[in-house]
Amino acid sequence: MTRPRVSALLLAWLIAGGGSLWGQVAETLAPQSPRPRAWEDAEAEVPAFRNQFFQGFQWDAGHLEDLGDREGGLDLSFQEARLSFGVPLGNLENILAVSPFFRTTHLNGPRTVDVPETLFDTGVALFNRKQWSPKWSTTLLVSPMVRSDFSTSEGAVRVFGLGLVNWQATPSTQYSLGVLHLDREDVGLLPAFGFVWQPTPTWRLDGMLPRPMISHRVWKQGSRGEAWASLGGSFGGNSWAVTRDSADASSREIDQLTIRDFRILGQYEVRRPGRRGWRVQAGYAFGRSFEYEQSGVDRDLDDALFLEASLRFLVRCSNFA
Repeated sequence: MTRPRVSALLLAWLIAGGGSLWGQVAETLAPQSPRPRAWEDAEAEVPAFRNQFFQGFQWDAGHLEDLGDREGGLDLSFQEARLSFGVPLGNLENILAVSPFFRTTHLNGPRTVDVPETLFDTGVALFNRKQWSPKWSTTLLVSPMVRSDFSTSEGAVRVFGLGLVNWQATPSTQYSLGVLHLDREDVGLLPAFGFVWQPTPTWRLDGMLPRPMISHRVWKQGSRGEAWASLGGSFGGNSWAVTRDSADASSREIDQLTIRDFRILGQYEVRRPGRRGWRVQAGYAFGRSFEYEQSGVDRDLDDALFLEASLRFLVRCSNFA
């Protein structure tokens, strides 16, 4: 069967995949607006990084429930653990964020085609944002990883990458242009572009990768914390190397399994200093499908509801000298 392709324009607005990676990028792309002196305490920025090597621990979990019975239905649940470290590149204004992670995705269904019960993602994310001048900066994210059912190493090593040049056009508006490498079977290399507009301290429109989102700040306690409620969309799924039964069930063969969906979501997030805090996200998934690359199996699925949660916390250690 012919594999459906998703347009670059749509993906440039809807791409998500690995939410914790994208959240790290999105936080750094917020316009840095100067505030009047009278607002300094109330509007003080919540610092994203701490002056120490170990930046914290993050735990994510979620479940997606199929609303129908097409192909026997396919429910998914996942758990992900992630550590974060900060490495100064010459000075404390230029930090390389290093985040090793391990993720498991559990599949329940479908009944018509064999799929592994568990899929694994493990690797490291390397992130850097450098400010070259008051108006120009660059963002770089590279994440080599293994995505498979741990039964084969063939085709399991993949590299996600994102490179952006950012232009601070006005105190409230930033534009970005670059390239995105997803290293998936259905989507490979794409242009990356968009903008972030924050006309007031309490409203933010993110037309940027990883997801379009409009956000409203619910409360703020100076630099001690703040909470945001958001609505947006994303593009989910991934590709994994797996081993499955051959057509005559007489042997095992290596294949590439791709699961995809589009999502409309609502989110509530509390941010504390040093990337601490928590997030709850819920929404509706549509346009769902799964595909085997080598055997040509390509099946559509019914829509689904999903719920995800994330907790970020910090263990204190020595500061940088």
